[in-house]
Amino acid sequence: MSELRSIERVGFVGLGAMGSGIAHRILDAGHPLVGWNRTKSKADDLLAAGMGWADTPREVAAQCDVVFTMLTNTTAIQANARGEDGILAGLRPGSI
Repeated sequence: MSELRSIERVGFVGLGAMGSGIAHRILDAGHPLVGWNRTKSKADDLLAAGMGWADTPREVAAQCDVVFTMLTNTTAIQANARGEDGILAGLRPGSI
């Protein structure tokens, strides 16, 4: 049986209409949250509510135990997951 561990920090990439709503619920539940969005101004209300900001999807993954995405399509998912600044480059061992 695998050992469960606590989630210290949650990450969110894609803070548009749907993503920001989910991210607000994560904050409202009391979880520390770090986010990134292509257009930072779309995250202004989340930042005011206490969300931390990362400059790239990679930085989100490097700071968090769990990373959620809410992106437009497969092309956007691949663009934000891959590459030098992508989520996959920043994941730590044991991250989800």
